[in-house]
Amino acid sequence: MTAAAAPARSLTDIATALGAQLVGDGSVLVRGVAHPAMAEGADTLALAVDESAEKALARTKAAAAAVAEGRAAALAGLKGGIVVKRPRLALAKLLEIFDRPPVSAPGVHPSAVIDPSATVAPDASIGPLCSVGPRARIGARTRLLAQVSIGAGTSIGDDCLVHSGARVGDHCMVGNRVIIQPNAVIGADGFSFVTPEKGSIESARETGRIEAQNLAIVRINSIGNVVLGDEVEIGAGTMVARGTLGPTRIGRGTKIDNLVQVGHNCTIGSNCLIAGNVGISGSVTLGDRVTLAGGVGVADHISIGDDSIVVAGSGVWQSIPPREIWGGYPAQPWKDSQSFYLHVKRLPRMLRDLMALRERIAELEKKLLASGDARPGGRK
Repeated sequence: MTAAAAPARSLTDIATALGAQLVGDGSVLVRGVAHPAMAEGADTLALAVDESAEKALARTKAAAAAVAEGRAAALAGLKGGIVVKRPRLALAKLLEIFDRPPVSAPGVHPSAVIDPSATVAPDASIGPLCSVGPRARIGARTRLLAQVSIGAGTSIGDDCLVHSGARVGDHCMVGNRVIIQPNAVIGADGFSFVTPEKGSIESARETGRIEAQNLAIVRINSIGNVVLGDEVEIGAGTMVARGTLGPTRIGRGTKIDNLVQVGHNCTIGSNCLIAGNVGISGSVTLGDRVTLAGGVGVADHISIGDDSIVVAGSGVWQSIPPREIWGGYPAQPWKDSQSFYLHVKRLPRMLRDLMALRERIAELEKKLLASGDARPGGRK
């Protein structure tokens, strides 16, 4: 089965859908979007919302283009175009109009294994080699692509898309319109262990020294689950651990990038943005609209307040108040972090000045000793 191409849309229709200003011939038909230099024909809308792309309009094969507000003059020589206020938002809407969604056949593939006690909506799509466990529920218009496994008692809401190789463990709750990218794991066990006697980590925390050994390590089972709110997106290869007793929660509208680790018992608010390679330890609380840039690490039992931003590569070892920007390793308020790194960059020059000063002092001491006057003021 091949993906159907998006239907052609008139320039007038596109301008209306985007709330954009129409310039020129609104009857121009558009079947796709591309950079001006990569437009394959007149029916491609050239996206020229930055300076370099705008320059390429002189050689484009496209008959129409989208440009940023105040740049309508760049459309001269084309049949028409649209002027957009917020280019990146316009890109999102254009790619939604001309989307090429993954191929999924209606119904249940013959190779899929569906437990008799599971409930699958009649208009859901279950792909090849999928597994749906006992008492699981698959909502209306939800699509499971190839080799997806859904655990026992798990509920997947309506209009979800679960990509190939994803795993959703037992008793998890997935909201509506959720997207789970390939090979993500929702509901693996948390990393939780204890030693029968006080171990090395406990002694190090208490005394700053290692005074005990981990002679045995006892597993703490995870009997909680994971709850994903509506419109959550989970990136490829990302893992969200189930809670120890209760749920690990990810709030409505939160978007998580690829290769992210979310530890057990975490609570993540709504509309958060978590970029790739972030590691969130257990029992962390993120407020609403928090942004963690790429490679951020967050220690366990930390809280980060609403609307705060942590810059890339930072290590968060203490809680962050709401509406603050933190960065560095360890993370601190961004102004303090910038000041710290500025002083660090000055260290080589300061060291050279210090060494030169030491040499000058040494020379002065030699001269004073040679004159027999080693004390200020020449007094013996």
